[in-house]
Amino acid sequence: MLLAGHLARPQGLKGEFLLHAAMDAPDRLEGMAGLVLAPPQADLEHRPAAPPARPVSVRSFRWHQGRPCLAFAEFPDRTAADPYRGWALWMPEAAAAPLEAGESWRHDWIGCRVFVAGHPVGEVLRLDPTPVGYDMVVLRDLRPGRAGQREVPYIKAWWSLDLAHRRLDLDPPPGLLDLDLPE
Repeated sequence: MLLAGHLARPQGLKGEFLLHAAMDAPDRLEGMAGLVLAPPQADLEHRPAAPPARPVSVRSFRWHQGRPCLAFAEFPDRTAADPYRGWALWMPEAAAAPLEAGESWRHDWIGCRVFVAGHPVGEVLRLDPTPVGYDMVVLRDLRPGRAGQREVPYIKAWWSLDLAHRRLDLDPPPGLLDLDLPE
């Protein structure tokens, strides 16, 4: 499944939600079959949906102050909708638009090795959407003497992807990966 977005907050009294969309055309959700709501920590890219995740269908879609706003048939009013605030909305991969040349899915990046100037620095754990419009690439740090995770913004000019070889080359600004070095 692909992440379509996260439910922000209920809007009005009719069970509508504002959506933090993780897709380019959220209006395509209306009428789409196979949608699933899951708790925000659930990862339906790699695991099948299990309770408390639940199938939903879009009852209505509109734009509200430049943001997607949708309602589900399963939630007739705000009281029924409110417990799902912050939940993730997932869609079947088959429902997604075909990719253009040079495009990829977020889940295609997972497990790819990241190199800077030919040296391995990390492995992609996931890509997290941000409210400001770009993804955050979350890496497991593989550099000697390092541990943990690093977050690097996906700024297109910094990244080069070779999916066939499961490799990403990163050309970050100086110091970006060294912000945690001891003084």
